[in-house]
Amino acid sequence: MFSKSAFLVLVLSVLCLPYTRSLVRFVRVLGFFREKNNTIVQDPSHLIFINDTIQCEDIHFEEKSGRLFLACEDSYEGRFEWFPPLANFHDPSLAAKSTGSIHVVDPESKQSQRLKFVNFRGPFNTHGIDVIPDHDSAEAAVYIFAVNHPPDLADCPDAVNLKGCKANAASRVEIFHHVIGSDAATHLRSVQHPLISTPNDILAQSPHSFYVTNDHYYKEGALRFLEMLYWGAKWSTTVFVELDSLTSTNPTADVKARVAASGIHNQNGLGRGRPGEILIGCAGSGVLKVGKASSDPAIQIVSSIKVDSTIDNPSYFLDPYANSTFDASGYILAGLSRAADLPKTTTDPNGTDGSMVWYIPSRQGDAESSTMSPRLLFEDDGERIRFATAAVMIVIDPKLEHGQRWAWLFVTGAFAKSVLAVKINLENVA
Repeated sequence: MFSKSAFLVLVLSVLCLPYTRSLVRFVRVLGFFREKNNTIVQDPSHLIFINDTIQCEDIHFEEKSGRLFLACEDSYEGRFEWFPPLANFHDPSLAAKSTGSIHVVDPESKQSQRLKFVNFRGPFNTHGIDVIPDHDSAEAAVYIFAVNHPPDLADCPDAVNLKGCKANAASRVEIFHHVIGSDAATHLRSVQHPLISTPNDILAQSPHSFYVTNDHYYKEGALRFLEMLYWGAKWSTTVFVELDSLTSTNPTADVKARVAASGIHNQNGLGRGRPGEILIGCAGSGVLKVGKASSDPAIQIVSSIKVDSTIDNPSYFLDPYANSTFDASGYILAGLSRAADLPKTTTDPNGTDGSMVWYIPSRQGDAESSTMSPRLLFEDDGERIRFATAAVMIVIDPKLEHGQRWAWLFVTGAFAKSVLAVKINLENVA
């Protein structure tokens, strides 16, 4: 009798027989035969680990304030017992007590500040985030949107001893307000809707509206496993959510939602690209979808970029010192060197998931982004940065580098013990 995994491998093999080229790419993207490598950093001062940044799955650079915002965990072990994005529901008791946190990092000092929550007691099981400025505030301030995966304890018979309870996730989006320079994040409301089922990442359009990806249709089980591996399972969605109120205490009140993008495999991370662009990272298939929002507000996909690994949360680096002879602007994609190992490592605190960060030149005025060639920007075997899920690049003033073009690359990982900052010579990669 076949085991579940053997049966699924057999089914996948039959499905993939007519698609040899696709099968070759499948093997390459998941890294079945790839060796994990390390980018050598010659100068020790060019690689910095940022304090108090445990398992920060997502990172965003808020340009107006000049600060980095991250959603992190407060303990290293908990995510290996509860992480719905990887269908891990082993211990809801840990998730029910989770005190994840939001951090602000100064990209110059590389120091992290943990924000204190106001009007919010959790639980907070962190995932994707987004940050937008509050244009109506007299003080410099931002709205922070964060995915939260607390356990659904409705069917647990014992509210005290939850470890044996079979609980799924009651995923939602939390909205906070933060005054730049303060140490607090004030919780405004939670958001739940039937169309927000397996939320992964967020792209805020205004304080009252945002896009959110559902990375899978199925939350767990054999069909979710099939959905992850079979690229023809285009069941994920990006949903557009509108709120009538930012003060409702009922997570489902005053919430309207509709599907903005469908028919795409494993929609995962969201990001902003060039003006008007919405970036969707298709994690399992290693494809960046470049889209544009229409008025309805469906997302129209205009081009695709393939890389040779899985990817997660995309970002875009806009070179502020670009000129007619040198422009380092481009897309930044973080992913895994050997995603094929995930079934063995997702519950192992001592595992090592190798990381890759890609750079795709995409200058202002270029025609089709699909013609740009991806370049490997940074690589690690999982010891320095485990399970890379997001990366952003912040330029250094050339005057401080004797006219040379350098930048700091900040890399986060869902299983990483800290955020990594590495200094990159742009002239070697752009």
